[in-house]
Amino acid sequence: MDYLKIISYCLLCVLVVGLLAPVQGAHAAPVDDVLKTLTASTAPTDGKGANLFEKLFDLLFNKILGPILNIFNGGKAEAPASTSPIKVTPLPPSSSGPIQDTGVLRGKVIVVDPGHGGSNPGAVAFNTREADNNLAVALKLRDKLVRAGANVIMTRSTDRTVAPEGSSLGEELQARVDIAEANHADIFVSIHSNSNPDPTIAGAMTFYPSGRSQSLALEVQSALIESTNAVDKGVAPATFYVLRNTSMPSILVEMGFVTNDQEAKKLQDDSYRNSIAQGIYNGIVRYFNKNSK
Repeated sequence: MDYLKIISYCLLCVLVVGLLAPVQGAHAAPVDDVLKTLTASTAPTDGKGANLFEKLFDLLFNKILGPILNIFNGGKAEAPASTSPIKVTPLPPSSSGPIQDTGVLRGKVIVVDPGHGGSNPGAVAFNTREADNNLAVALKLRDKLVRAGANVIMTRSTDRTVAPEGSSLGEELQARVDIAEANHADIFVSIHSNSNPDPTIAGAMTFYPSGRSQSLALEVQSALIESTNAVDKGVAPATFYVLRNTSMPSILVEMGFVTNDQEAKKLQDDSYRNSIAQGIYNGIVRYFNKNSK
C-alpha cells in the first residue's frame, strides 16, 4: 500500500501549495515542514490557519482517502470498539500452520455447549435466532469430533433448555457446568452468536476465563478465522458463568453477529456453518497436539 500513501501525500502537497501560494508567495514553508505540521498529532491549534489545515487534513485523509484507500490501518480487519470494556488480545500475524490430525482426540472427553435454547432464544435479528445457529454449528462440530474418536457430550442436542423449563438463568447455566464437571471433561466449548446495537459490527471472537485457557482460545480463534475469513475480533478474558465455574480448560466462541445483516445471512447458511464447525474443530486438534503428553 506504499504507493497509495505516496499518491495521497502528493495530493495533499498540491492542496497545501495551492492554499499557501497566494499568502506566502516565495516565502512558503518547505513541503516537508508543512506535512510535519499537518500530520503531527500534538500540533497546537491556536490559530485559524492551523485549524483550517487540521480540517483539510481530516477531510482529505480520514473522510475521503482513508476510507477509500484504507491506508492508515494497514488493511487490517476492523478493530473492536474503543468503548468496549473488554480487553481484546489480537491474534499473532502468522497462522498456526496446517492441521495435523494425529489421532490426538481419541478418548478425549469434550463437552459442546450450544448456548440458549427452548424458551431462551438468545439474540434475535434479521429473522435468525441465536439458539438455532448455536445448535446447528454445535451438531456439526460434534460429528467432526466423534469421527476423530472423541467422546462428545452435548449439553443439549435439540431446541430446549438444559435445566427444566421455568428454572432461573443461574440454574440453567449451572446445569451446563454440572454436565461438564460430572463427565470430567477435558475441555468445555460453549458456542454462541453475538449481537450489538451497531448493525455494522461483524466478526468472530473467542472468550476464555481470566488466568487460564488462553492457549485453547488462541488456537480455536486462529483456526476459526482461517476457515471462515470472518472479521477477526481476537480473544479476550471474560467472566461468563460457564467459564468461571468450570474447572477444565473452557472457551466461549462468538461465531458472528446476528445484528449484522450480512453476517446473519451467513450464520443461517449450511456451508458457512460447516466452515465454522471445521474451524473450531481444527483449533481443538491443534490445542491437543501442542498440549498432549
